[in-house]
Formats: sequence, structure tokens, C-alpha cells
Amino acid sequence: MNTKKIISVVLALVFGLGALSLTLSAQNRQEYRMNKAQCAHFVKLSRAMVEKDNLSLAKVYAMKAIQANPWEKAAWAAYNDVIQRLADNGDIKDFDTFIEETQSAAAPKASGGSQFEGC
Repeated sequence: MNTKKIISVVLALVFGLGALSLTLSAQNRQEYRMNKAQCAHFVKLSRAMVEKDNLSLAKVYAMKAIQANPWEKAAWAAYNDVIQRLADNGDIKDFDTFIEETQSAAAPKASGGSQFEGC
């Protein structure tokens, strides 16, 4: 009789933990919504603003297109196009990497003998 009670308590405990873990995992899931029509609309608006050379508004529309459907390649292409045009115009600082020229006076000078660095 005792073993039946222990088994039933263990099974109830396992069932309860399983239900709790399902509830917690369901709460942690993010809800992804894809709106393909809205994405296409914002891509179209973004392209129109690029043609009118209103790049700041084109960037906003491209970002909204990505938010509407993050898996749409046309949305990312529109965004990349806007960013590239902004970079070409020089509106994005630090877009290209550059190498600063070193000062010749600050550089170490070679000495006559061979030196070895120690540890």
C-alpha cells in the first residue's frame, strides 16, 4: 500500500513539473508576425523616397519593411541600398575604415646592434 502512495505522489510531482515547464516555455516564446503586404508597401515607399533623394525617410521606410517581415530579401536589399547611398554621400560617419598615417618621429629608430627582447 505504501509503494502505491509513493508511486502516485512521484507521478503527480512529475506531471506537475512537466506542466510547469510547458507553461514557462510558452511565456518565453516571442511572437513573430510577418505581414508581407505591409512589407511590400514599405519597400515600395522606400524605393520611391530613394528616387526622390529623400534618404532619411527612405531609411525609415526600409526599417519598417524589415520590421514587417524580417525574412524578406527585398526589404533588406532596400535597407542596404539606402545605407550605401547615405555612405556614398558621406552622411554616415565611420562607415569606411581608414588607416591613420603614423608620424615618422614617433616611430622607433633602428639601432646599430642587434637587440633581443627578453621575456
